[in-house]
Amino acid sequence: LKRSPIEKWFTEKMFNDLFPKANLGLGPHNCLPYSYNSFIIAARYFPEFGGEGGDKHERRDVAAFFAHVLQETGENDISLFNTTLSDEEKVECFYRGGFYNWFEGGPNSSFLLPAFPGFQVVDGKRCTEEGRYCKRGAELDFWSPCADGTETHAGRTYYRGCYFGRGALQLSWNYNYGLFQQFLLSRGVKVDLINNPNLVITKMDPPLAMLASLWFYMTPQPPKPSMHSIVVGDWRQSERNRRAGFTGPIFGPTSLVINNECGGEDPDEPAFKWFCKYFDVPAGSERSLSCKGILDGFDAVQHMYSWQPDWGNMWRSRVCDCEPAPYGGPLPYYDPKLYPSKFAKENDRNRLRCVHSIFHNPEMFRLDEGTSRSRALGEDPQCRRLLFRKLAVSEAQAEDQSHQDRLQELTNVIYGFAATSSPINAPWINNYE
Repeated sequence: LKRSPIEKWFTEKMFNDLFPKANLGLGPHNCLPYSYNSFIIAARYFPEFGGEGGDKHERRDVAAFFAHVLQETGENDISLFNTTLSDEEKVECFYRGGFYNWFEGGPNSSFLLPAFPGFQVVDGKRCTEEGRYCKRGAELDFWSPCADGTETHAGRTYYRGCYFGRGALQLSWNYNYGLFQQFLLSRGVKVDLINNPNLVITKMDPPLAMLASLWFYMTPQPPKPSMHSIVVGDWRQSERNRRAGFTGPIFGPTSLVINNECGGEDPDEPAFKWFCKYFDVPAGSERSLSCKGILDGFDAVQHMYSWQPDWGNMWRSRVCDCEPAPYGGPLPYYDPKLYPSKFAKENDRNRLRCVHSIFHNPEMFRLDEGTSRSRALGEDPQCRRLLFRKLAVSEAQAEDQSHQDRLQELTNVIYGFAATSSPINAPWINNYE
């Protein structure tokens, strides 16, 4: 990976000064989830982070990320304010408590076994039923199926498929683990987070605990823009919000992205303001630090959110196509007018993935002879053209290939591999074959 622009100004000395209590108080360390090196490696996957808009926006971007990290996984030791330290020392110690916890509810998480409560990175391999965070549904079960498997300890059942919060921004729920897994696969990182979700904490090459958090901060999930886009001012607001002052590069609406709420920061000493002061950049107006006065949600800007089967043409024989839909789903559609071009470029792949799901499992969408004229999806000429137009095989060659080979070729494109008919040694892909 190329060096990221953030490396020009954000140093290891700064990271260690800001987060001396990282990793459960052990401090930053290259063999643990949180360190300067893991932070920089993660940033290289997102060179825009802390690297665009000039010095002021670069530093405010990093300040916003750190503020949310402190909120989600900081030590947050309020007992400091009952000590004999000076007021300034209390504040300094409190806001230097970021990157403390690895697991949700840590370091002594109620989601984990009492004998393994979260003081070791391997403790997150199993959880109580409350920590499963498994959302089910036809499409979710296809793309992000919750892993099975249980263990019994001291007469209590524990689960292996656990998608509770992990990492600096607490990656949570099976569908987010699935989306992050697809991001990694598109970058050449072959990892199975659905069956091994604790890899978010234990895998260090690349460092997933940091990378998952930065991915969540940098990636829009329609209709929500990314937190990064809000902080640097690259987001679209409703007219009412614009008139109310919620526009441009501000911090407040980022809380609506991560927690779907507008509680805002501590008005006396907000973390974002503290980090901005550390980086010597303005935090913005007091009003912009919260989204309490926001009038409309992100869905007020009408656009399409996900790829879905082209229901309008199901009565024709073009059943294998997909189109953007005005509701959410596991395959995001990024409107080029609203989202950065790097995400809009993912639309073609997500469309193919949608086609793949119809081709592989039409029952998921209740497609049968009564709802579609072409149940044999792979035999439709238009479907073949869509499936093979990006493959290194011609349509004539496709005629001679088996159904299994066709599906394999499509899978290679969807999951970011070069087109090939050879089997792929990746269980989360082969499960779909």
